[in-house]
Amino acid sequence: MLLTAHLDHLGIGPANAAGDTNYNGADDDASGTTAVLTLAHILANGPRPKRTIVFALFGSEELGGFGNRAFLARPPVPLASMVANLEFEMIGRPDPAVPAGTLWLTGFDRSNLGPELAKHGAHLVNDPHPKENFFRRSDNYALAQQGIVAQTVSSYGLHKDYHQPSDEIRTIDFTHMTNAIAAMINPIRWLADTSWKPEWNRGRRPEANPTGPTP
Repeated sequence: MLLTAHLDHLGIGPANAAGDTNYNGADDDASGTTAVLTLAHILANGPRPKRTIVFALFGSEELGGFGNRAFLARPPVPLASMVANLEFEMIGRPDPAVPAGTLWLTGFDRSNLGPELAKHGAHLVNDPHPKENFFRRSDNYALAQQGIVAQTVSSYGLHKDYHQPSDEIRTIDFTHMTNAIAAMINPIRWLADTSWKPEWNRGRRPEANPTGPTP
């Protein structure tokens, strides 16, 4: 199984009204990167799981997914052996569209992964923003096109700091983010130890796409 986030944001860009040109990306996606690093630390210091867990931090997501394409071109394990991918993106602030303490999963109705993780304690619900088409807007989508059940965990509430210099650490709700990560530990540990394999729901798997060249 594969746990991922993207390292990059937009770098230096147009100045905002305060003259700030540094697009920090605290929520997008330092929060997800923190989740993957934290989960790697916790799981590596626990009992060895039955399944191999690959932790990957992709670069250049904001520039068009070059990092995930490089990963797919030279995967560290065969793609056919990857039972699932959970991408962590923008979990630094709660989404008022869902109950407090809740995360949502993009493409929730596309597979049985989200409902099964929820049965095992994950505070996951359906994406409340279907018109935003978030399932296709993160690194998970390239993996999903290869047949891997790949979906994104998030709590992005369409805040005004998205892709702005104001996406700074002062905006992060650390209590929410800490609880969000903690709530995923046992469900992920269960998935790593079970023989159960998630599947796409009938007619909901994305169309296949050949792996692109390494950038």
